Amino acid sequence: MATPLVQPLTRAIQIGETVYHVTMHPDRVAIRQKGRRSSVEVSWSELLAFEHRMQAPVAPATTPEGKPRSVSRGILNEVAQQLRAATEFLSKADDTLTQAGALPAALMAQAAVDPRHGQVDHEHHWFVEPLLTLTEVASILRVTPRAVQRLGLRTIRIGGEDRYQQSVIREYLRQQEVPASRYGR
Repeated sequence: MATPLVQPLTRAIQIGETVYHVTMHPDRVAIRQKGRRSSVEVSWSELLAFEHRMQAPVAPATTPEGKPRSVSRGILNEVAQQLRAATEFLSKADDTLTQAGALPAALMAQAAVDPRHGQVDHEHHWFVEPLLTLTEVASILRVTPRAVQRLGLRTIRIGGEDRYQQSVIREYLRQQEVPASRYGR
């Protein structure tokens, strides 16, 4: 299961000695050299069709004034590779987080260095998992809210309302698992 891209995601990549900022939007990718304002934008459909265009002879890209564009095919190829790698990494991270319910140590070791403090936060509790309301838990478990309250699950009180951690719900469900043979199957 992949995480949908709903807000722009920006990452810096270094190609040779030059640093570029790549911003992935839901409909396009923008690439700009660090310190510059102008960027080159490519829609996702253009990026996916890039391989087909590479096989056909193409005239050099130019601006309306007739000057050649500043981003070469080599840079675009490297950016496309970086995007594929980032997509694969994000997919793996999403799967790991979904299964674990918290940020595992293996993923923390791969986390980027904090630009403000210069080091990765190795605290085990820095990841705050989304909290669920009583109604959401009842909907997930397909029971009434009153039945959820009777389960005696641990809650966190925020703003006068109880919230349930996803990891607590997962642990409860694991404890309730029964082997299939118990039902004569």
